Amino acid sequence: MEQILGRALEHDEEVSIMAFSPHEAPSGEARQALARQLKDRITRTAERVRDVSTEEQEAAIDEAVNHVRSQQK
Repeated sequence: MEQILGRALEHDEEVSIMAFSPHEAPSGEARQALARQLKDRITRTAERVRDVSTEEQEAAIDEAVNHVRSQQK
């Protein structure tokens, strides 16, 4: 795997492979609707954490990542 990546893996790195079936990208109104939904979702998420400091947000993300990584071993 390191040969394919062109570098050595770090001790805390993992490699995963996923396969997806190809499909047509949405276009026209469907694409616009999906873009609006995504923007609305991002806005709602931002509103929920607007009073949370950057440090607290980063600590929560670090905690979640560490939890997931510890469950995978």
